[in-house]
Amino acid sequence: RTIRLPVHVVKELNTYLRAERELSSKMAKEPTLEEIAALVEKPVKDVKKVMVLNEKATSADAPLSGDSERPVVDFIADKNAQNPGYLFQSSELHHCIERWMHELSEKQQEVLSRRFGLNGFDSDTLENVGKEIGLTRERVRQIQLEALKDLETIMGREVIASDVLSEFQ
Repeated sequence: RTIRLPVHVVKELNTYLRAERELSSKMAKEPTLEEIAALVEKPVKDVKKVMVLNEKATSADAPLSGDSERPVVDFIADKNAQNPGYLFQSSELHHCIERWMHELSEKQQEVLSRRFGLNGFDSDTLENVGKEIGLTRERVRQIQLEALKDLETIMGREVIASDVLSEFQ
């Protein structure tokens, strides 16, 4: 897609390009940005900022090089793509958590599910969970602490890499 530059920027760019041609004919070499800036009496950073606009853009659909038929876009990483290793670990961890949760009492399972958004629940406050299941906020907090301690004991029986768990915090 073509991007049009403002007229004042085009004029400034043409001034720098003219200075570049003048210097290259005098010196018989490609002038540096510093030399162009000195000739037009402008700061180097301003010259660089405008001269970069003159660089040729490459289409993402153009072949990467003469020996390859594949376009540049094939080599650009998709930042939205999920890492397959991460997906596997996530799935495996989810399965382990489900298994561990079944070792808890039904009340503990319900409290943890409602507090941390598991099993189709949205995560909620102690007070709201208490209202929904007919307990006080303090009792929900106590059940949550007991359940987390029990989960820690259950997890201690199984060998699971702590770095796997820390990725999901």
